[in-house]
Amino acid sequence: MGFAASQARLLLLTARKSDLEFRAQQITNAEMILAMQTEEVAREYSNKLSNQTVKFNGAKGEEAFTASTLATVTAGGLRLQVYNQEEGTWHNWNSSSDADFTGPEILQMLNQGTAKIFDNDGNEIDINSTQLVVAYYTEDDAAADAEYRRKTAALQVKEKRLQMELQQVEAQQKACDTEIESVKKIMDKNIEKTFKVFS
Repeated sequence: MGFAASQARLLLLTARKSDLEFRAQQITNAEMILAMQTEEVAREYSNKLSNQTVKFNGAKGEEAFTASTLATVTAGGLRLQVYNQEEGTWHNWNSSSDADFTGPEILQMLNQGTAKIFDNDGNEIDINSTQLVVAYYTEDDAAADAEYRRKTAALQVKEKRLQMELQQVEAQQKACDTEIESVKKIMDKNIEKTFKVFS
């Protein structure tokens, strides 16, 4: 191989090596994004397992309720008042016109100050009263677990693909380095021969 051909080959190999390094960097960035997504999935799962609900402490023990069963489940016939942010007013929850709220949603609204629970005498019941119990909400745990497993499996497949691609890129980089060294040796020999001729 002549000197000019070797020089052209070296330039091509250097460009190829640069492309491979850029691709390796892209794969590493994709792995970092995947790690953040994995962390987010784990956080969602943890939140769903630790979400809480409000229950009524009745004669039969702790009873779960929704907005629609609030009056019937509880012996005292409790009622829910909801704050309408658009109008800036409070109104009694109405099963025919208002959306139903689950126990976790009622608890969240109570904590945010956008809902209140009253007894039949019109007395507001505090979330810390003996009538109400804050407990872990476990009804959605099985669904949360299934969703977590599905998302985690999908992320693991993506991670394995990226790792395989990175291994291929690294192998190509090594081959490129080896060939660059080989071309440099050929060029050095050509230079040495040229100087011997002229000396």
